[in-house]
Amino acid sequence: MDTAHGGSSIHRGSSEENETRKGIRTGLKNKLIWTMLGVGALPLMLAMILSYLQGTKSLQGVIGTSFKALAHETSTKIDLLIEGEISSNIRHAAHPVIRSTVESFNQGLLSLDPVTREKNIQEQATGSSRSLLEEEASAVLQSFLKRKTLSSLATQALYITDAFGVLRASVNDFPEFVHVGKPDWEKTISSGKDFVYIGPANHNKKTESFLTTFAFPILNEKEKTIGVLHHIFDVKEFFSGYLEPITFGETGHVMLIDSGGMVLDCPILPTGFMLPDPVLVKSVTGRNPDWVKTMGDGHGGEELSIIGFSPLKQTREWIVKSEGKTWYTFAWQASDELFAPMQKLFLWISMAGGVSILLIGGMGSLAAKKIVQPIRKLQKAAERIGKGEKVDALEIKTGDELEALANEVNQMNDLLQKSFSGLEHQVLEKTEEVQYLKEYTDSILKSVPDAVVIFDPNLKIEYMNAEFERVAQQTADQLLGHTLIDLGPESASTWQEVQDALLNFYSEVVPIGSRNLGNQTIQCYTAQDPLAPKESPSLQSMKQTVKLDGKIFAFQIFDIVIHDDSGKRLGLLLRDVTEDVELHDQLAMAEKLSGLGTLTAGIAHELNNPLVSIMGFTEAILDEKDSAKIHKYANKVFDRSRHMASIILNMSGYMRSAMSTEEKEVNLNERIDAAIDIAILTSYNNDIKLDKKFSELPLIKAKPEEIQQIFTNLLTNAVQAMEGKGELLISTGGENGNVHATIRDTGPGIPKEYLSKIYDPFFTTKEQGKGTGLGLNIVHQLVSKYGGTIDVSSREGKGTTFSLTFPASQM
Repeated sequence: MDTAHGGSSIHRGSSEENETRKGIRTGLKNKLIWTMLGVGALPLMLAMILSYLQGTKSLQGVIGTSFKALAHETSTKIDLLIEGEISSNIRHAAHPVIRSTVESFNQGLLSLDPVTREKNIQEQATGSSRSLLEEEASAVLQSFLKRKTLSSLATQALYITDAFGVLRASVNDFPEFVHVGKPDWEKTISSGKDFVYIGPANHNKKTESFLTTFAFPILNEKEKTIGVLHHIFDVKEFFSGYLEPITFGETGHVMLIDSGGMVLDCPILPTGFMLPDPVLVKSVTGRNPDWVKTMGDGHGGEELSIIGFSPLKQTREWIVKSEGKTWYTFAWQASDELFAPMQKLFLWISMAGGVSILLIGGMGSLAAKKIVQPIRKLQKAAERIGKGEKVDALEIKTGDELEALANEVNQMNDLLQKSFSGLEHQVLEKTEEVQYLKEYTDSILKSVPDAVVIFDPNLKIEYMNAEFERVAQQTADQLLGHTLIDLGPESASTWQEVQDALLNFYSEVVPIGSRNLGNQTIQCYTAQDPLAPKESPSLQSMKQTVKLDGKIFAFQIFDIVIHDDSGKRLGLLLRDVTEDVELHDQLAMAEKLSGLGTLTAGIAHELNNPLVSIMGFTEAILDEKDSAKIHKYANKVFDRSRHMASIILNMSGYMRSAMSTEEKEVNLNERIDAAIDIAILTSYNNDIKLDKKFSELPLIKAKPEEIQQIFTNLLTNAVQAMEGKGELLISTGGENGNVHATIRDTGPGIPKEYLSKIYDPFFTTKEQGKGTGLGLNIVHQLVSKYGGTIDVSSREGKGTTFSLTFPASQM
């Protein structure tokens, strides 16, 4: 399976390499072609685009100017039309029959008082108004329409009203009888002789069309306005004869609108239609003729449009006086038709550009082929040289840098062939050497008598030697990839303890630096110094022990430095120390028994004096007859007996085995006092000056006899160092949840070179037979057992000081 997988990987690698080389082979030619296209085609395309833009701008200007001229010409024609109509109607208003008819009706109404006059007008309005019209004047008005002109065809009504707004003559029954309050009559009757009223286009319900009213003053001989001539036109009919024949192309035409955007006449849009775009309306209703480009054409399109416009300048004066909306001509053509020449221009420019690019590309391809072919020969030769193949000398005759490069490649090929001639043999030798070193290392690890385990970054087993398989009672296949807690329920608690120690140690491993491997930066890890000061004294030391199948194993955890980015790895060393522990216990017991021998001699010496006194006082009691003296002697016997009992009690406390006592709350001062009594007995004299400075202390959690043994060993050493003569200072105190004790003697001190060894087992400076070298080792183990610390300072010839700290019991 591994071989197949490896073959698949190689195949994929070759495919990817081939694809890469294929891309490289085609890349240079493409770059050359694209470069030539960029150099040749880009300026050409830029010039074509600028030409198109300039041509478009010029063409739009020409079209806009043409539309402006057309709109202005049309507006001038309509101005002339309206001026002619105004002149004709002014002549009609001056006709003698018209004037006399109006004067006659005015005189008749003026002769009446206002009330009667108003009543008379109302009666005429409610009656048959047609029968009251002046027939002669109506006939004159009819004669004005006999000429078949555009204006006569567009006429809806022609009538006159007197100075009181009453209808007096008409060509038909269209007008109303009373015109008082109507703007055409009101403005005309109240204005001067030169006033002409041109009204807005309004929709009329009778005719269902839009009508506009022209009104002219009727003057008497004194040129005073005495009546009004009204001429009403159908707007569409009035202007269509002049506007609708003006067309260009398929959609181009001229239309008439007012300044509010209402269509007055258009070949396409109905009269009265409101242009929906206020921006467009504002753009085409300027004071002077012009043309504009707008988005929207007023005919429903939203495309770019060019519109020419022109106001009716002559007519605007009358409309402004009539307080109406100014009229404008509006020249327009559909965008599709309007911009067709521009689109053709763009098409021709695009075609020319495309042909130019093809020509440049073809020429570039031919030139690139001439350049790339020798480069490909160099590339293929380099590939074969890289594979170690033999390559013939290249023959490239281009007379330029490529030929020089080919010569350099030929020289390089010759040198490589000479250099690589013995390379395969060297690689084979190095491979055999690496294989030998691997087998040699595996042989060493398998031969180590201690159990060795290597853990991956997830603390799972990735290597073990044969000794660990024997300890775990499982094979490598069963153990690889598992953690220690997976080794079985029989020793689960033991392996859990080791696993916890691994986790604690793992958290202490820090990177010692980094280095580059290829294009990666990797971290190098190593363990912190296990003897370095730590934040908590309860951290496990490097000499922890566990029990497995009745045997005691000391284990040590170590860091494995691997210079890669695969993560931190730890190692575990397990050593069977069952015999060492038993030997250590035997030696500790020997140390204790040796102390007991010295202690027994001291006790015999200490008990002898009170015992002699007791015997003397007892003999005196036997011979004495005086009861008072007998009582006195008896008290002295009691005092000496109590003193002996105290000595025996302390002896029994020291002798009692620590294994038979459970941990309890211990008063450190009491245990020190008991240790003092025992230590002083070993001096055989009372020349020790004892200075005690005890403070009130919190209790500590421990076995009382083991705490007493700590201070008995320290005090005994101090007494022996001073040879029974000197000063012994003992002080206690407590702060920050800890209990402190200090023992200082005035002995000869400890040489500086021995200070680092005093806790080592079997190390002693005493003469042979006077010490085992386990006293301070036991003290150090017991202090560490209860989470305490012990420090020593000494000056030769001045004495030694031991400082101890224990955590106070949490009540």
